[in-house]
Amino acid sequence: MARELRIDGLLIPVEKDGAGEYLKAAARRLGIPAAGIGVVRILAKTPVFGDRRQFYYELSLAVRVPAGYKNKENFPRYAAKPVMRYKPAPAGPRPVVIGFGPAGMFAALELIEYGLKPLIFERGKKLEERHADVRRFIKERKLVPESNIQFGEGGAGTYSDGKLFSRRKNTSYAGKVLDTFIKFGAPPEISYVSKPHLGTDLLRRIVANIRNHILARGGEIHYGSKLTDILVSGDAAAGVVINGSAEYLSPAIYLAIGHSARDTFELLHKKGITLEQKPVSVGVRVEHPAATINLIRYGAKYGNFPGIGAAVYSFNYTNRRTGRGAYTFCMCPGGEVVNASSEEGLLALNGMSCAARDSAFSNAAIAVTCVPADYGSAHPLAGFKFQRGIERKAFLAGGGDWRTPAQNLSDFLRGRRSSALNRNSCAMGTRSADLAGLFPAFITGTLRCAFKQWKKESPLFVADDALLMGPETRTTSPVRIRRGKNFMSINMRGLYPIGEGSGYSGGITSSAADALKAVEAAMNRGATYWASGSDPVIL
Repeated sequence: MARELRIDGLLIPVEKDGAGEYLKAAARRLGIPAAGIGVVRILAKTPVFGDRRQFYYELSLAVRVPAGYKNKENFPRYAAKPVMRYKPAPAGPRPVVIGFGPAGMFAALELIEYGLKPLIFERGKKLEERHADVRRFIKERKLVPESNIQFGEGGAGTYSDGKLFSRRKNTSYAGKVLDTFIKFGAPPEISYVSKPHLGTDLLRRIVANIRNHILARGGEIHYGSKLTDILVSGDAAAGVVINGSAEYLSPAIYLAIGHSARDTFELLHKKGITLEQKPVSVGVRVEHPAATINLIRYGAKYGNFPGIGAAVYSFNYTNRRTGRGAYTFCMCPGGEVVNASSEEGLLALNGMSCAARDSAFSNAAIAVTCVPADYGSAHPLAGFKFQRGIERKAFLAGGGDWRTPAQNLSDFLRGRRSSALNRNSCAMGTRSADLAGLFPAFITGTLRCAFKQWKKESPLFVADDALLMGPETRTTSPVRIRRGKNFMSINMRGLYPIGEGSGYSGGITSSAADALKAVEAAMNRGATYWASGSDPVIL
């Protein structure tokens, strides 16, 4: 009987990348003809780009070998992980999911696996309508506060680079998230490449497929449906109020509100739900021609090589005297800088890439760590006021018409306004401004020190063709909703804060995985949780 073995450390020159070369390399390692084996699965594929004379991919493969193969090298056996079996949840009230971003979607998908039919309430619009609003905002400069890059079906992650955690260095939950994305339309390679991403164009198709799956299995999705109150019985959640009128009774509420639902956090505070401040990072977007970043990372030989994609980078800086740091965040190779505002008169930026990452520009956030002491108040929501103050200054600095305030990096370091801005990707336009005026002095000072350090490390990165745009304020939530190990709010039973808005995760994969863990925790509580009550009541 044929066996399946795992082979690690196969090096494939990037010029020869392909299934045929993988088979040859595996055969050479095994010491048998290629005709005698078969590649079962690619387990890992990592770029090895340290030597600019020759780039490689390092692969791990699962291969099938003949029954009589003598495994003298003791290659480990490969066994696919068994499929998880779900025990149906006891009949009872339908769970409620607030928000339909990564956490809300995966909570709903997991609830359906347990045989439940969740009620999902999304304050924004259906994805197709949301996308039309985003395009209209770019063209006509008319913001729809409930339908934009922050709010709407798919959440903020739908308009991003679509970065995902690799399966190799994360938990089984992250692996399940990747498998789910593949099931709904992602390319299979996200399961094994070292730094998988999807891109906003592909994410939109995947979100639509997930929506259709949930609806086909009895879930309900209500758009334009904003949480305006939580019904309470004793110390437990009893249901929700939507749009100020409709009441839905349920003892299980999964709160997947994202990092920008500031009004919802205000509601939670008024309801007495325990919140606390947490650190956030604030800074700018730096943009270069993609060709510049490719040259920095790949060198002359591979700078224009078509098979390896736009280059990524990562920089970190810590000021030893102050202990404060700056770092690159949400790097978007071959992407664009987008207006991610969700409130009138407040301007916030983000980066976005399509699946091909083929824009002429590459950008990243340069974020400075901000601690609660920087917020100027002990109030749990003071971080939002801190963010809003910067976003208001940015809106005015851009001229009050949604243009983005910008400054050539060289001018920022010299402390002067740019007379002519470098070409850039921002579709809504840019306006020359002194970006130092947007931020507290400690942020500006840390940014300047970081760039000066990075200029020594990589002169081309801190060169005349780089442009800064600001501000980047929505890196994460400045609030944490306190919860226990059972994923429930510490002072309201039945309320499960999940995803980025909970303050315990950040990004698509970790938010989705957080939702899976929360549903699992709820199911492990068993019939004592789900046995009481009846179907939701609409009053």
